Formats: sequence, structure tokens, C-alpha cells
Amino acid sequence: MLNIAIDDSDSLYRNGMEIFLEELFLEEQNEPVQFNPLTKTNSIQADVIVKSFVAGAEYICQPMLKYRSRPGLIIGIYDGEKTPYHNELPLCIKNVVFINRAEPLNTAREQVVQAWRNNIENPESLPCKKCLKCKYRSLTPQQLTIAKLLLRGHDIIGIAELLELNVKTISAHKRLMMSKFNLHSDCELLLFLNNLKKHNPPVNLFMSECL
Repeated sequence: MLNIAIDDSDSLYRNGMEIFLEELFLEEQNEPVQFNPLTKTNSIQADVIVKSFVAGAEYICQPMLKYRSRPGLIIGIYDGEKTPYHNELPLCIKNVVFINRAEPLNTAREQVVQAWRNNIENPESLPCKKCLKCKYRSLTPQQLTIAKLLLRGHDIIGIAELLELNVKTISAHKRLMMSKFNLHSDCELLLFLNNLKKHNPPVNLFMSECL
């Protein structure tokens, strides 16, 4: 039996993904599957992990995936038109296969089947425990302070007044944050920061008090 761990807040999409994967692996492997939520315990023995990513989240540390005890397939679900850059990903999701949430079923099936076959034919040792060598992205202390204030509803002018800094300085930090995580709008930035606040805040990104 294949163990599949899923992390996606959209219950309708998650249910559809379960049906999709159950049929796919029954045909591809002739094996039944068991679905579980993605937790530390379930990630250890998962053969397949399905994890959704808001824009920018694919470039940060993924602590939950460090507990994996064996190689397996990671399916990353993302929104938007731009596929994340594989050569800039953290080690823990280095071999992820990304699927757009709006991807046609036939295309998604081809991608998952090919990735699964590659995983079986060329199993790789887990690189995700080598955290010191990982190039995941993080925020500077100043960017962290600004991120907290943005999430509390302050605009650039208000943040500049609170921190007693020039408005241009705050704007520059905001642009750097967006560029660092490949974000293209204020909406994407706030979704990204809010996701970090609610789910899985990684060490070295939000080290001080909670947002």
C-alpha cells in the first residue's frame, strides 16, 4: 500500500486530488493507497507528499519535509501562470514536480506518472537533512519588522513613521522582499506573509515573536 500525505486547505481540490491519485496509482502500480494529512509523523513514511504552495513559499525552508526517512515523490500545487524555478529551490523540495491548480487532468497525469517513474528508476538519497548547505531564502531583521507591520495593516507611510525611517527606505525593503520570493503584487506578498504566520513558520525566517 502506498502512503500519501496531503497538505491543501481547499477541501474540494484535496478530495479531487485523492480520487485522481487513487486511480492513477491503481493503474500504474496496481496498489491501493492510503491518504493522511501531512504531519511530522506521516511525512516520515510517506511514499508521496502533496503540498500546496502560495506564491513565494516554495523558496523557504520546509521543516515538515526534513523528517522524511526515504525518497519519494513530492507534488507541489501552485496557483498563477509562472512555474517556480527548480534550480533555486531548497534541498528538501529539490526534486518536486509542480502542478498548476488549474492544470488539465491529462497534463497533470503525464507529469505525475513521469516523475513517479523517474523516482523508481533513479532513487536519490535524501538531501534535505543537509540544512547548512541549503540555499533557502529568508528575511533580514529589518524586512521581518516591516513584514509584521504590513500584516497588521500598516501602509508604507505608516511604517516609515513608526520606524522613523524614510518612505523610500521602506519601499526599497518591500521591493527587495517581493523580488527575493518572486512575488508580483501586494496581494501575493500579503498571502505569502500570512501563510508564514499561520502555517509552518521556519527557523531563521520568523525567529522572534510571532507575527
